[in-house]
Amino acid sequence: MRPDSAPPRVDTTSVSIDSLAARLERAEAAIALLKQQLATEAQSTVHARTRVAFDITARALMNVALTRGPTNDPGVPQVALPSTDYADVLGLSFRQTRVGGAMTVRDVLGGTFDGDADLDFFGGGRDANGNRPLFPEPRIRTVRGTLQWSHTAVMVGSETPLISDLDPLSLASIGVTEFSAAGDLWNWLPQIRVTQQLGGHALRWAVQGSVMEPFSSATYDPGQSTAGGDAGERSGKPFLESRLRVRWGPEDPEAPLLDVRDAIIGEGPSEIGVGVHRGWVRADDQHEYVSRALSLDARIVVAPHVELRGEAYRGGLLLGLGGGEIGQNFGRPAPGAPVGTVGTPLHDVAAWAQLNVRPVEQWLGGVGCGIDRVRDADRPDRRQNTVCAAHVRFTPVQPVLIGLEYRRFWTLYPTGMYHANHINLALGFEL
Repeated sequence: MRPDSAPPRVDTTSVSIDSLAARLERAEAAIALLKQQLATEAQSTVHARTRVAFDITARALMNVALTRGPTNDPGVPQVALPSTDYADVLGLSFRQTRVGGAMTVRDVLGGTFDGDADLDFFGGGRDANGNRPLFPEPRIRTVRGTLQWSHTAVMVGSETPLISDLDPLSLASIGVTEFSAAGDLWNWLPQIRVTQQLGGHALRWAVQGSVMEPFSSATYDPGQSTAGGDAGERSGKPFLESRLRVRWGPEDPEAPLLDVRDAIIGEGPSEIGVGVHRGWVRADDQHEYVSRALSLDARIVVAPHVELRGEAYRGGLLLGLGGGEIGQNFGRPAPGAPVGTVGTPLHDVAAWAQLNVRPVEQWLGGVGCGIDRVRDADRPDRRQNTVCAAHVRFTPVQPVLIGLEYRRFWTLYPTGMYHANHINLALGFEL
C-alpha cells in the first residue's frame, strides 16, 4: 500500500483541547444563566432565621366598575335591590389587591409541612367612616398550615367550607366571590381539617372531615339574658363537615393530596365531591335550630385547556358559610306574632357553574351562572337570586394583567323582579 493511500493522522491532542474548551464555554454560559435566574428568584424570596425560604406573591389590581341598577355594593355587587330609583355608578378602587406568602419544609414529623397566608385590602366596609374606598384596610383571607404524609393530611387554619372549596374565576369579584348569594358558599372560617386517601388507581378516593368555627352571621337575642354574640357560637358546639371525593386523570405522584384549585386551568386531575354540613344556631333562650346542607361539587377537565367547575347544595341556615339563602338566615315572622319573635329558619336550593377556556398562556376566558332559590313558605325577603357573568383575562407580558367582565343580576322580592348590570375593567400586575 502506498503511503498516500493510508488514512490521515489525527492530532488527538488538538481535538481534545478544542472539545474541552467548547465544554468549558458551555458550562460558563449555563452558570451565568443560573446565576441570573437565582438573582431574579431572590427578589421574591425572604429568608427566615431558620433559613426557610418564603415565596412572596402579590397582585396589585385596580378595578374600574360601572353599575347600572340598584345593588347592595356597586363596586362588588351580589344582589339587585328592590328600587326603581337609581343612576349609573362609576367607581375606581384598589380594594381587591392581594398579597400572600407560602413556605414548604420537608421532613417534619415524617411528612411535609406547607404553610401559606393570603390577605387583601377589602376590609373596613365600603360605607364605613374614613373614606374606606380611598384608604382600604388589610384583611386576612386564608391562613393554612398543612402537614402532609403519603396518604394523610392535617390542616389547621382559616379556609373556605369543606363542602364548598371551589370558587368561580373572576378579577372583578375577589373580596366577595362572584356567585356569592347565588350558589357559592365562600366564607373563610377557622377550622381543623383531615384528609385521608383511600386508594385506587384510575379512580382515586379520599375522605375528609373538618371541625369549624360555629359562625352563623345571626345575632343571638338573649331575651332576659345579659350576654349576646353570634347565635352559632352561643350554641356551644362547633360546625361539622365531611366530604367524600373521587379523582381521575394526571396527578403529581409526589403530591396526591394537592388541592385541585392549585392546578392550571384545563390541566391536572378532575374531581367530584359529595359533602355534608351540620351545625347549631341558638337564636334565643328558647330556640336552637340546626344548620344543615348536602352538597355536590365538581372540577372537570373537559378537554386540554378547557375546564368546567361548579357546586350545588340544598340546606338551611347557611348564611354564616358565606351568602347562603341569598344573604338571609330567617324569614319574616308570621302576621300577629309578638314583637321580637324569631322568624322561620330559611331553606334553599342553590347551584353555580362556570366553563373556562385557556387556549394559550396569555388568554383566559369563561362564562357562568349561579342561582339561589329560597322556599317561599319560609317568608324570605329575597326569594330568588340569579347571576350570570362572562369574563376574559389577558396577560400580554409578565407581570401585566388586564381583565374585563360583564355581570347581570335578577333578584326576586315579594314586590317583583329587579335587575342590575355590572361592567368591570381590571388593570394591574402580579408577581
